[in-house]
Amino acid sequence: MRITILTTLCSLFLLSSLHAADDSNNEATGSDQRLRVIATTDGEIDDRCSMVRFLLYTNEWDVEGLVHSSSKFHWKGNAQHPEHDWEPMSWLDRQLDAYEQVYDKLKQHDSGYPTPDELRSKVRVGNIGYVGEMEEVTPGSELIVEVLLDEDPREVWLQAWGGSNTIARALKTIQEKHPDRIADVNKKARVYLIAEQDDTLKKYILKEWPELPVLLSDWGSFGAIAYGWSKFQTNESKPYFKKDWMTSHILKDHGPLCSMYEAKEDRFRSEGDSPSYLHVVPNGLRSHEHPEYGGWGGRFNPRGGWWRTKEDKDTKPHSVVRWSIDFQQDWAARADWCVKDYADANHAPQPKLKSPADVKAKSGAKVDLDLAGTEDPDGDQLSYDWFYYLEASDYDQEVDVAGADQPTTSIEVPGDAKSGDELHFVCRVTDDGEPALTRYARVIVTVE
Repeated sequence: MRITILTTLCSLFLLSSLHAADDSNNEATGSDQRLRVIATTDGEIDDRCSMVRFLLYTNEWDVEGLVHSSSKFHWKGNAQHPEHDWEPMSWLDRQLDAYEQVYDKLKQHDSGYPTPDELRSKVRVGNIGYVGEMEEVTPGSELIVEVLLDEDPREVWLQAWGGSNTIARALKTIQEKHPDRIADVNKKARVYLIAEQDDTLKKYILKEWPELPVLLSDWGSFGAIAYGWSKFQTNESKPYFKKDWMTSHILKDHGPLCSMYEAKEDRFRSEGDSPSYLHVVPNGLRSHEHPEYGGWGGRFNPRGGWWRTKEDKDTKPHSVVRWSIDFQQDWAARADWCVKDYADANHAPQPKLKSPADVKAKSGAKVDLDLAGTEDPDGDQLSYDWFYYLEASDYDQEVDVAGADQPTTSIEVPGDAKSGDELHFVCRVTDDGEPALTRYARVIVTVE
């Protein structure tokens, strides 16, 4: 049986799973609701690289805020580390200007892209004065308060690309001025931090908001696409980060936004902050439903009321690496969208489960896995790869999936699986377009 902490934290994440079960015959994304996101950024060079990719994914969520913040690496008053000199906040304005230049192309591929002015209206300055400063009420912290207290009940993912101080200031305002809304915020907010880039997580958030869902991605996860990425990526995945791939797929002839990517010698530089939003890309992995499920932003396990990176054995040990080729190819397709018409570009397949996404079954029972309704918007040929996601499951031995390369197959629940065990089966659906794109379906079998 999955070992979980019986706290409100776990219950909140599991509510999303219940919603997914109701939508099991829809596209295999786990939910038909757009998530809401607020990105706080310290403007360091890897933040600026992450933002280039982020803007190409703004069709996937409702972006509620783009907030300048600070970190121990980058704050406005920092004069001690010349390599981390404060970058004027106009960097984001320049990127949004470049986004405006490719917007007409992007909206051909998805009408969900927000207008440039919509994104500009979400920009605020948060707590940037020095590392960990959370005493001042700022326009950025006030925006977070406004969103967390509004009438929209959907999840809000608060992403700390730098320190968590602006988020902490917003939470402190709610604690001081709206204590009657704390329970509502605990249900609504999700905090995803890239490392501890100031002391506000331990000193304030975890102490004063013990029921707030908090995910902390540490070096064992975000490091796979941070400055030291070459040490973590596999021989198979490294070419997707090197000069030839980056030049042909991102940096050259892909419009003004992609050309703003601050590559190092035309290679991938660093996007240590990108896992915070890759985690909530609706790609079918359902990773937003529970921290232990795993996806493009990593996997997490409980740490006494909050969550920290949990590694996958087969990626030794960096859980993000499992998916890195897929999300690099996905990025390349969106770079194409900046300059190509719809008919000339590739778009991801659309897995559609005919069988339920959440199943209860007895040990020894047969469970059908049916993706026969899957479609590709470009009419591409599709390949299928079903596998048992061992690390995300409670049953700790491999489970065979017969006909794993077929859209429709079945599995047999192991006879020695225990009541309450969760078994996760994932199918990678990949088209033969250029670049080849992958989406997923995840079926979770709970043993009765």
